[in-house]
Amino acid sequence: MLNSLLNKKNLVRLSTNNNNYKIKNYCSSNNKDEKNHSYSGTLHLPKTKFQMKANAAINEPLLLKDPTELYKWQLENNNNGEWVFHDGPPYANGPLHLGHALNKTLKDIVNRYKVLRGFKVNYIPGWDCHGLPIEQKVFQSFETTQGLKPHTIRDAARKYALKEIERQKKGFLELGIMGDWKNPYRTMDPQYEVQQIQTFYEMYQKGNIYRGEKPVYWSPSSRSALAEAEIEYNDAHVSKSIFVKFNVEKFSDSLKSTVLSDLSSQYFTEENGRKCYALIWTTTPWTIPSNLAISVHPTMEYIIVTNANKKKDHYIISKERFESLKAILNDPELIIVKEFTGEQLKGTVTRHPQKDRISPIICGDHVVEGSGTGLVHTAPGHGFEDFQVWNEYNNNEVSGPILSPVDESGCFTADAGKEFEGLNVLIEGNQAVIKDLQDKNALLFIEEYTHKYPYDWRTKKPILIRVTKQWFASLKSIQEKAVDCISNVNMVPASGANRLSSMVGKRNDWCISRQRVWGCPIPVFYDKNNEPVIDSDTIEHLKELFGKHGSDCWFKLSAQELLPPKYRDQHEQYTIGTDTMDVWFDSGTSWRGVLVERGVIDKDNGKADIYLEGSDQHRGWFQSSLLTSVFVRDTAPYKNVVTHGFLLDEKGFKMSKSLGNVIDQSFVIKGGANKNQDPAYGIDILRTWIASSDYTKDISIGPNILVKILENIKKIRNSFKFMLGSNFDFNPATDSVPYDQMSLIDKYALHKAQALQKSVTNHYDNFQFQKVLSDVLNFTGETSAFYFEIIKQRLYIEKANSQLRKSSQTALFQIVEVINKALAPITIHTSEDIYKNQYHFSKPTDSVFTQGWTVLPQEYQNDNINEQFNHIMTVRTLVNKVLQTMRIDGFIGRSDETQLEIKISKEFYNHLSSVSNELNDIFSVSYVKLLLLEDGFDNKESEVTKTQQDNVNDNQQYSLISLLPKDSQESGKVEIVIKKSDHFKCPRCWRHTSTQKDTLCLPCDKILKN
Repeated sequence: MLNSLLNKKNLVRLSTNNNNYKIKNYCSSNNKDEKNHSYSGTLHLPKTKFQMKANAAINEPLLLKDPTELYKWQLENNNNGEWVFHDGPPYANGPLHLGHALNKTLKDIVNRYKVLRGFKVNYIPGWDCHGLPIEQKVFQSFETTQGLKPHTIRDAARKYALKEIERQKKGFLELGIMGDWKNPYRTMDPQYEVQQIQTFYEMYQKGNIYRGEKPVYWSPSSRSALAEAEIEYNDAHVSKSIFVKFNVEKFSDSLKSTVLSDLSSQYFTEENGRKCYALIWTTTPWTIPSNLAISVHPTMEYIIVTNANKKKDHYIISKERFESLKAILNDPELIIVKEFTGEQLKGTVTRHPQKDRISPIICGDHVVEGSGTGLVHTAPGHGFEDFQVWNEYNNNEVSGPILSPVDESGCFTADAGKEFEGLNVLIEGNQAVIKDLQDKNALLFIEEYTHKYPYDWRTKKPILIRVTKQWFASLKSIQEKAVDCISNVNMVPASGANRLSSMVGKRNDWCISRQRVWGCPIPVFYDKNNEPVIDSDTIEHLKELFGKHGSDCWFKLSAQELLPPKYRDQHEQYTIGTDTMDVWFDSGTSWRGVLVERGVIDKDNGKADIYLEGSDQHRGWFQSSLLTSVFVRDTAPYKNVVTHGFLLDEKGFKMSKSLGNVIDQSFVIKGGANKNQDPAYGIDILRTWIASSDYTKDISIGPNILVKILENIKKIRNSFKFMLGSNFDFNPATDSVPYDQMSLIDKYALHKAQALQKSVTNHYDNFQFQKVLSDVLNFTGETSAFYFEIIKQRLYIEKANSQLRKSSQTALFQIVEVINKALAPITIHTSEDIYKNQYHFSKPTDSVFTQGWTVLPQEYQNDNINEQFNHIMTVRTLVNKVLQTMRIDGFIGRSDETQLEIKISKEFYNHLSSVSNELNDIFSVSYVKLLLLEDGFDNKESEVTKTQQDNVNDNQQYSLISLLPKDSQESGKVEIVIKKSDHFKCPRCWRHTSTQKDTLCLPCDKILKN
């Protein structure tokens, strides 16, 4: 009706003055020509500049309030406590992508909510600046890297990092991320590095840091040691899997005296053509030259097997692998000769198949069933467990050097043998070892084997385990305390606590040294005996130098200049260390280098309120931050830890350049070349997609998903357009109706709004943004279908200043407040637009985020009215069912063509009679007759039925009998009868309540005359 009226020619002209309408050229109800006139000019139809279509590409830049200025404003004006959000530093390398948008948007949603709640938000964005990727990028800018001075590389790396930071910062500001962008932190800043080396020294003083020769993850492609957090696993790595024979030279005394006592001492000899081999399996053939032992599990069952009918070799394997060996040898006649335990086998001596040395059989708990042969090839120079079990075998005093004949580039050294020297162990070196074993008749079986293998997460190339001399942080003294600290942190999702605790609980050491130039140096000198020199004098002097010049001075100045006075006279006896710190140590000390250094938290026990990063940071920043903080001050650096997943395409595949399914954030925001095919969705749609996803898991994005998000946003905008338009002449300062004078339907709407406000507050407090959007969508959907439909008549038809109309406008204003504040942390541009249009009467120039969180009065919670309208809505649903049948039959077009009779049980009758003056609006009909069903009720029910009256088509009536539920039980009954109204259609309100055709109904006539 209303759209039709808007399209008709307006023949009624009106002027306004203080919302009182003066009708000009008014035609009375007796004027025969009235049917040619439109009354649209007498209706209060919605008027607003808020558009259904966001036109994000054009409007969002105009609507966005400067994130830097807003950040400054809230620090100066908010007084509801402090919220410290510590930013995990993204790497200063490469353009922004959707992963950056996901991370920073989640942080911004939290921070903007806290601003609305009145907190002073401390959010200092940061960047991780050191490390291999930048160094490699810089190398590409030089024609040759030969002869490059370290400080030359560092100067270029610093310039590159600064350029990348500015580029990324611009992108973050375009996303509307609020923060202290004028004073970000960078891990390469001098004062940051000062705090970093101070942390290193305090850990060293406590005995937590030591220099040792141990196996580490080594990346030949990076030529550096790596921390566990810097590796990733390739599930599709293919290795050569080999079974190698180690000739048994001597059985253990335990076996000879018991299990083998009945066998001739000559049983396993070359003379009788038989040998016994310990059979090992490995997927790293290149480590065989470094083998020093074979490990077995003490309680596992082992066997000697051979062919039953032929004089063949004997093999020692675990009993569990017997059938597997049958298949490998293709020998169905393989039999078990003897059985024994690993403990009995311990002490047996085998001969290395390539080298002139023995390989003793030792025990180790790391041996497990299920693969290989049950006997584990042990090369202490290339395995963490191998290293540990070998040390235990030697009573923690290694006898003789551990073999690790591989250089920093991943090639064999001369210690592996002249035949292998210089060969890349993962390529030709592997092949050479296999061929040598074949030539020596030591290879029993070979096949390709696909399995999970560690890769350098930066270069995406396989790594090695290699014993080198490195700096380590030992977790032994703080492991229990660190795990205990995790239990006191609120983890979202909760499973994060178990994951982080497990990682910390299983970790013994953290390799913190790297062989790089671009990094914060490990502040240690070495004397003539290559022993480290570090004390309070050296550290204090270096802190002074680093504070003035940054860590670049370590690479530019001489030892004489870097050493403190007490060492200076003997400076020629000392050399400057060349190792730099693990970048996770860099960022892991940010709680100190940023929050403590800038006075944000207390040095001894202060904590950030929240850390929020990707789930991979359980092994990265979350862990390194926890460890450094516990090492230094026995407490965690955070109160809440929130993690998000990674991005997938619509088919569930991880986004990667190789698959060609990566979506650039600018493509989503600004659209593609063909805007019809690839529209500009804008930033708010991107933020809404993020908030609507279960970010604690991997989340998907693609065109179909964005279209669905857009549709939801349209539904919400449509609700706002109605509410804002309906309040075009409403000023809360002068037009608000007190709660006790409001209509019941408006009180019901406010009850629901307060419930929404409480629920979204709870969801935000628990970082559940998906539930915020779900609640808002459900609320607007239900409100549009019920409340909006009911109040349209009074908003458009009643006098401009009638209390009934102003009551609904008062409720709408509050509802806009609640929904807009609920959405504001997510839809930062849309909410500014809504705020501007909501307060059209004052033309606001400030931001919705300066207005505070909406908390509705407690009196709005009215459970009695809520229960009452739940009953009313039950009846309304049944009435709508009848009306829909009438429409389908073509009997009516609009529901207000009808009149309604309701006979209903007492309790339901009381609910409906209390709003008797609103029943026409509630049921959207022209007239409602409410009758009490006094005789109780039976179980009789019916579907919608049609009855012909007086043989006149227009006198058909539709009826429905239904039982009504109460507390999940049937305790009421309603009889509904609907027929066409026996009155005429009013040309103004379109209700069929006029006594004559083409004349105004009495209410409209009264309104216009007044």
